[in-house]
Amino acid sequence: MIRRLSSIIISLFFATSVFGQVIVQFVPEISGRSVDGLFQCKLVNMSKTQNAVLTITVTERKKGTVCVIKTPSFTLIQGTNGVPPSAARNAAIQFPGNSFGQLTRINHQFAQGDYEYCFNVKLAQSDLPEEQCFSYVLAPFSELGLMEPANQEKICETRPIFSWQPLIPGIAGSYYQLVVAEIKQGQNGIEALNYNLPAINQSGIISPILPYPAVARVLEKGKRYAWQVTVYKDRTILNRSEIWSFTVDCGEEAKPVVADNGYRDIEDLSRGNYYIAAGVLKFALVNPYAPNDLKYEIVSLSNPDKKIRRLPKVKLETGKNKVTIDLAENGSFTDGSYYIIKVHLANGSLKSLRFLYQDVQ
Repeated sequence: MIRRLSSIIISLFFATSVFGQVIVQFVPEISGRSVDGLFQCKLVNMSKTQNAVLTITVTERKKGTVCVIKTPSFTLIQGTNGVPPSAARNAAIQFPGNSFGQLTRINHQFAQGDYEYCFNVKLAQSDLPEEQCFSYVLAPFSELGLMEPANQEKICETRPIFSWQPLIPGIAGSYYQLVVAEIKQGQNGIEALNYNLPAINQSGIISPILPYPAVARVLEKGKRYAWQVTVYKDRTILNRSEIWSFTVDCGEEAKPVVADNGYRDIEDLSRGNYYIAAGVLKFALVNPYAPNDLKYEIVSLSNPDKKIRRLPKVKLETGKNKVTIDLAENGSFTDGSYYIIKVHLANGSLKSLRFLYQDVQ
């Protein structure tokens, strides 16, 4: 009985010492979006230096196997290893005949789905393969849309606030980078960002809004600027916005509109720089359709994560409407803070108006 127990203990010790020699590190929400991203995995070799072959199998829960990758033999040193570029370059990749497999074969990008990524490491000095699997429901990133300053807008401020749509779905540990550069004579936005010294190049931004950095030089009046936002995690770029441009040109049409007893057309207001709302928002619009409710939302530029609720309902009549939205009664607005109201018109167009809220004296 004692001899049998000793045999079991020895067998368990042997199995533990052989299995688990390699630990796979893989972040599917970042690297599981493309075939090339699979090679960004890390292999932690707990044993001595030896050769290994890596097989990666990607399956989608409903569609089945999407691709199978097998590398040639490469050397794993003790400690953390990346997949050598030569092994990734010479790897054999197979795509099955299902719809997901054929789509991935064309663009090497994984479509939206519920995936499992299995990494099988076969060590030269072990008969037991090491396999670890990771699951992830992959959803494509939404467009990283820029908001303010608007594209080709003329603005007054030489220290404007920049805002954009957040990354959806969000990735923990990701940050934004904002780059602003002057567009010189004969250049386009791409050339300006690639070749010119940036006026702003700030990384590590957590929220989708950036007040003008205090250490940056003010923008110059009469000059045109390009700007772009990139979202990244570690050294991996997750998404990138379009390149927009704006001009610092404080003409009459770009001066702040002080709220008074009149109602300015929303088309005029949306072309201006910002509007000062002293307790209420006032604007006029034409509704050529049947009576309906005004569809709108208000977003805080100072705190984009804050939801502004309980906004009053506004009924639109056919023809010209004078709209008054009482903000003072809501309690969600802070004196001296900036906001954006987005009005969805009946013809499908969207009008955005940035305004500065002031308490009623």
